[in-house]
Amino acid sequence: MDTVIREDKTCALPAGIRFVDLVDVAALQALMDSFHKVIGIANAIIDLDGVVIAQAGWQDLCTRFHRVNAQTRRRCVESDTSLAGSMTRGEHFAAYRCLNGLVDTASPVIVGGCHMANVFTGQFFVAPPELDFFRRQAREFGFDESAYLEAVARVPVMSPERVEAVTGVYAQFAQILAANGMDRLRQLTAERELEEANRRLELRTRQLEAANKELEDFSYSMSHDMRTPLRAIDGFAKILADEHGAQLDAEGKRLLGVVRDNARRMGRLIDDILRFLRVGRRKMEDGVVDMARLARDAFEELRAGAPTRRLRLELCALPPASGDYEMLRLVMLNLLANALKFSPADRETVIEVGGAAEVEQNTYYVRDRGVGFDMQYVDKLFKVFERVHATGQYEGSGIGLAIVKRIVERHGGRVWAEGRVGAGATFHFALPHKGE
Repeated sequence: MDTVIREDKTCALPAGIRFVDLVDVAALQALMDSFHKVIGIANAIIDLDGVVIAQAGWQDLCTRFHRVNAQTRRRCVESDTSLAGSMTRGEHFAAYRCLNGLVDTASPVIVGGCHMANVFTGQFFVAPPELDFFRRQAREFGFDESAYLEAVARVPVMSPERVEAVTGVYAQFAQILAANGMDRLRQLTAERELEEANRRLELRTRQLEAANKELEDFSYSMSHDMRTPLRAIDGFAKILADEHGAQLDAEGKRLLGVVRDNARRMGRLIDDILRFLRVGRRKMEDGVVDMARLARDAFEELRAGAPTRRLRLELCALPPASGDYEMLRLVMLNLLANALKFSPADRETVIEVGGAAEVEQNTYYVRDRGVGFDMQYVDKLFKVFERVHATGQYEGSGIGLAIVKRIVERHGGRVWAEGRVGAGATFHFALPHKGE
């Protein structure tokens, strides 16, 4: 058996797939060694490029004599070429008696219709060897006759019936190899398709990230630049009202007030947009955050800004979080402010804050007893400028909850809400354990 095998031009496999990629070479070699021990003849698995995948038990007559002499080696190649040619013609197995006097057989390994390798057996006799033939070969090719005949004596002699049985075993083995190879081929193909899909997804993600950054940079610059002309509009309107108000009638004064009110409202909106954009641009500094202390501090800040309101904080268990303190403070402050905004001002506002430690994350909530909301609009809550109540009914630009969502998602967490009209609302967020 040699490694010069005719290449199959009729099959198109996925680029780069070889037969050696479809088998466990170590396990296959162990199996070929076991076959040799049980059956007693040489074997090999050779792909169509002539690469020996596994082999066992090759006879000294071949390896020490026939393969090292140029003339006898050509006879070996002729044997292998003939067997390989039989395989490409669709035969399930073939046998060939080479000019050196030995018999070889082969069975093809067909994976998904593609001829990828051959299982070779051989280097045996089907009848007692004619010693005179081998003596003449020894003299013709310059072999040491005594050593050459000793090698001949070690070659097994097999009856035609046993040859047929052994060849049948190896033919079935080739079919098993083909079936296993097909399973592995499907797996490799799926892995390559997944890798390609992931590569395209990664490329698309990078493109989207670049586009989002470009859009965010533009929005930040535009929002920042708009503050100056808005301040000028409000300033000039104030000058007009102060210095020329006497010359204006009631309608003129009203319209001037509308101009100032809208300029200030637009200014606050731009400030909120800039705060939202800064959340995505700010570098995070992770650490352990005492959420109970953070909630108390945020509540005191909120109470200082609403001195006429009666506020009470009900603080339940709050596990510490892993994240950026300033960002999480903004989350808590916005949720508390949201609870205050949608609670009636004519009675005490009670805000409950609590949480729980879980295996992979900590969860937190802020609950109020305010006006609540209709759950059919829950998806709007965390979107920029979206509202679930009529415009103008409550102050604010509708960005606070969007900021909460953006901060929590930058921490790898998620937000959600529950509410009922007239029965209050509960806002939840979950933060994963970092480094786990």
